[in-house]
Amino acid sequence: MAPRSAHGDTLWPAVTYERLTWLVGEGGDGRRSTRGRRYDSALIPEIADAEMMLPSECALISEDVRTAIAAFDLRVGDRLAPLEALLVRIESAASSRIENVATPIPELFLADVDDDGGRSANEVLGNVDATTAAIILAEDITPESILDMHRALLRRSHPVLAGKWRDEPVWIGTYSAGPPGATCVPPAAQRVPAAMEDLCFFVDRSDIPVFIQAMVMHAHFETIHPFPDGNGRVGRALIHALLRREGLTRAATLPISAGIVSQKHRYVEALNEYRGGDFLPIVELGADAVFAAIRNAGHLHDDVERIIEHWRELAAEERADSAVHRVVGGLAAHPVFGVADVAAWAEIRPPTARRAIARIADLGIVRPMEGTRWIAHELIGAVNSFIDRAINPYGRH
Repeated sequence: MAPRSAHGDTLWPAVTYERLTWLVGEGGDGRRSTRGRRYDSALIPEIADAEMMLPSECALISEDVRTAIAAFDLRVGDRLAPLEALLVRIESAASSRIENVATPIPELFLADVDDDGGRSANEVLGNVDATTAAIILAEDITPESILDMHRALLRRSHPVLAGKWRDEPVWIGTYSAGPPGATCVPPAAQRVPAAMEDLCFFVDRSDIPVFIQAMVMHAHFETIHPFPDGNGRVGRALIHALLRREGLTRAATLPISAGIVSQKHRYVEALNEYRGGDFLPIVELGADAVFAAIRNAGHLHDDVERIIEHWRELAAEERADSAVHRVVGGLAAHPVFGVADVAAWAEIRPPTARRAIARIADLGIVRPMEGTRWIAHELIGAVNSFIDRAINPYGRH
């Protein structure tokens, strides 16, 4: 029986531990004593059929989240759908920031179109690919599809590691040079495949409220830590996969990581408490992140609507079927671009694209960037404001 949590009724299998030795082949120092190379490695409980006792407060949180997401989707979901590419990039940038990987938004979009960004930009773009893959693969969450998400995440930055379970120990939470002395050591590598199979069986259960299931899945995934790198980003992408599969989010990706990024310490503590058998803290944190994301995405939606309306007013003298309006209509999804990019997504010839860009530049809708690129500066400003609100949710906005 799992321990009773400090919150009252939450019962869930807790992590136990086995004593292992850090071997030289895994990076251990053979000159050190055996005692100095011993550490406690997590034994992951099976949860595929574990009984879940939901305290009333947890059930109410889940219902509040479901209602809030449904209301948000009804109000702006369909209108945010054309901004899906933008929302996925915002979510991916926030998820990467939790892992201390940050890149300015213009550089992210520039790397997206040029495919030659720096290391940070490529890591964030890998997160974009992983989140997109998670949404596409949402109907079938299996160990194989999770490996596909990881492959999408690291194919740009660490292709040798991409799409493979780890084969060595990993450790969390300290500056230790190895697992001895680390705050937490996930399970031994040979235990990972079975633990991931069990987790995917848990994901297929239909007797748990979806949001609670998504947050428990995420915490359990992070406890397994199945990859040598990218665990946090894949784990947060999986939340989107499950919410999309079960219909909580329909038209647009809700940037939940943007609601977590300002609460990193609380996030780490919630994962620690999950390992002790208490899933309520991670559910509470996830709910707060959802409510913050809904508020913030609502602001973004209003800002983008205002910007697009302003663009239409500036281009009002152009024919409704002109190339200018086709280009303006695509800027929300493609705020950084070159002539070839516009020709492709607006489905016009390059000379026509060049003239349309020159016209919207004259109107003040876009500005030139480095090289031959252009930027929809008002839209990028709105995205930057979104990120500022996420990082400092209690500031004045």
